[in-house]
Amino acid sequence: MTNEVIELGEVPREAPPVAVEADRLVPRRALLALVSVALLALLTAAAPLPVMQAPTVVPARLGDTMFLGGDRMLLVSGSRTLVAQVSRRVVRTFALPGARLLSSTTVTVSGSVNQVVLAGDTMVASYQVDASGIWAAVAVAEGTDQTRWRRTAQLIAVSPADNLVLLGTDNAVSGVDLLTGATRWTLPRPADGYIAETGGAGDFPQWLVLLTDSGRLESHDPHTGALIAARTLPPRPGRANGLVWPVDDLVMADDGPAGFGAYRLPGLTPLWHTNADLSSSWMQAGCGQLICTFQHQRGMTAIDPGTGRELWRSGYYAYAEGVGDFLLATRAERGLDEPGLWVLDPRTGKVRGNFGRWEFLAPTGDGRFYAKLDVRGSFVLHYGILDPATLSVRLLGTADDVSNSCQAASGRLICRLVDANVALWPLR
Repeated sequence: MTNEVIELGEVPREAPPVAVEADRLVPRRALLALVSVALLALLTAAAPLPVMQAPTVVPARLGDTMFLGGDRMLLVSGSRTLVAQVSRRVVRTFALPGARLLSSTTVTVSGSVNQVVLAGDTMVASYQVDASGIWAAVAVAEGTDQTRWRRTAQLIAVSPADNLVLLGTDNAVSGVDLLTGATRWTLPRPADGYIAETGGAGDFPQWLVLLTDSGRLESHDPHTGALIAARTLPPRPGRANGLVWPVDDLVMADDGPAGFGAYRLPGLTPLWHTNADLSSSWMQAGCGQLICTFQHQRGMTAIDPGTGRELWRSGYYAYAEGVGDFLLATRAERGLDEPGLWVLDPRTGKVRGNFGRWEFLAPTGDGRFYAKLDVRGSFVLHYGILDPATLSVRLLGTADDVSNSCQAASGRLICRLVDANVALWPLR
């Protein structure tokens, strides 16, 4: 297998679009220079194709669902079924990256399993009870069929270190004991309010944030439910739900006739107020150096998290991901044959380049990211490491018989095959 570095535009078998289409954010001179570099790469690059390496294959069936967490892969048998159908599902646990079978656990559920978490020797599964949207969670001793507890609530998160499970209902958020299901604490959800989770490393939140129509803003410890800080904002009758946005270590809340205020967690220290038009927006955590806000089919607005100043606004982008010093974005327009994976300057929104039809999988941790490129009209894809700083692609390999549903985790590209099996290729 080769690890040749290929400039933007050169890919085996099928090349993604190389020219950056006209964009009002791209200076004409920069656009011409970028196109020239891409065309030169097409004419001069001649790297050999990567070898199509045989993957490690884990048997699975159509309808089985795969969940990844830490260095484990969980395969749930027949989990995509109709709700209200009581059945016993087998959850096989594999160690990554080698895909060695560790255990088989049987869980009894009455609907479609949407989440499975392994914490110590306890497995917690979340499933939908019926079509009305009622959820339940069940805990089972790993490697057995012994149910430890079952609760009618939606699974939020699990903290193995605390033996704690966060569950949510329409009425409250609760912390329950992982081994017994006993309630340790309950935070009531106000009838005129909303509770959201935010912050933290891994899958467990660092804070719980509550906002009510009457203007009560609170932060709580998700391990104990204890109140950390509280603040009174102007009342916003009928507008609390959807108008509080926890983003990493701050929370943005509708605090006046126009705009949002930002407060530092956990003490709710006032930071700034922005008059940016964020109506009908949703905000994305983990957007690199920015706060990214999106409006349905109307593009995005980038906000400086330190000052609240609107840095730039674009009607083009539907999603963005911070990678190293850059922002990766996809376009909002429908019906485009070549949606593109665009590399943006996060401070200005200006386009630095376009990786064409390559699809983001996961960051590598050094400013680059893993990505895949599907070959049209086939079940073949190429995978590699893309560098937004140099706009280059390092091809790692080619995978065959792939039906999509690919993820990058634990140094492996993990995909479902056309025969429903799971295949793992090394990322190196």
